[in-house]
Amino acid sequence: MTLKDIAERAGVSMITVSRVINTPEKVSEKTREKVDKILDESGYIHNIVAHHLASKRSGIICMYASKDMKMLDPFFQQFLVGIGSALSETSYSMSLVNEIRATQFCDGYIFSGHDYSDLALEKAKKTGRPIALFGTIPDPSVDCIDTDNVNSAKKVVSYLIGKGHKRVEIVLNTVKSDYVWERMEGYKQALAENGISFEEKRVHRVENSMQGGMEMASWFQEYGTDTTALFFITDLMGIGFIIAMEGLGYHIPDDVSVVGFDGLGHHLLAYPRLTTVIQPVYDISRALAKCLLDRIQKPKTPPVRVLLDGELLEEESVKTIEEV
Repeated sequence: MTLKDIAERAGVSMITVSRVINTPEKVSEKTREKVDKILDESGYIHNIVAHHLASKRSGIICMYASKDMKMLDPFFQQFLVGIGSALSETSYSMSLVNEIRATQFCDGYIFSGHDYSDLALEKAKKTGRPIALFGTIPDPSVDCIDTDNVNSAKKVVSYLIGKGHKRVEIVLNTVKSDYVWERMEGYKQALAENGISFEEKRVHRVENSMQGGMEMASWFQEYGTDTTALFFITDLMGIGFIIAMEGLGYHIPDDVSVVGFDGLGHHLLAYPRLTTVIQPVYDISRALAKCLLDRIQKPKTPPVRVLLDGELLEEESVKTIEEV
């Protein structure tokens, strides 16, 4: 059957049939299902390769992951699933790469973050292909969707303060990325809005790993006499801290309260379970894929700048301090 035959049977235009085949996300679900049923019954086979050759496109999106990205990291897994889910609704496929080359066969790039020590984003920009980034950078050539790190961090620190905690440590990691400083800014804003002075001595930096969090347990044992709570800017570090503290004979939250940031499954590995902020990683990655596909179709679309708020997840790692 031809597209014309299918359009006549479905009672729609040939353009609508073409959209169902090539850009189904642009067609209503009811119409898409009707046309798909007729396509299946007719045995119609769409030559995707020929379509992309005709449109001078590859039909491939490159998802960049740095070489030190841990493939079993829940963040990365949710990110991949979200992109794959969005692309599965189109004729596009995904290629996972850990380096950027001008000769790569793809129509655009999705980045899971931006590390200033990594030149991959700059190389991708030089290819002239569109880019969508999980993060925020002041570059109109890159579409950006990110968690609102400032407000989300402020939310969880304000929660601690509302529970009576006035002496809260913040534990940063050594990643050279904007989210580190944004979560620090949220911490500062929460203190200021609650009349608590910021103290540089309460800022710490360790490796973004469970081992880094364990190092903070040793610090607490020696220096944490007046500390009532710690805010780890990633759950991974917070979990390491909780595990090490239990090994040293402390009990969370009786001896000290702990909160994290990510909410991607790490928090369930700790006992007690870690109170945290849930990043909407799946939703953001789906939105990034759709954003990039729109950019490929309509290059002159205005730059995208979107921030999504994180959700506070109250678990068992924070106690209330009653005012005397």
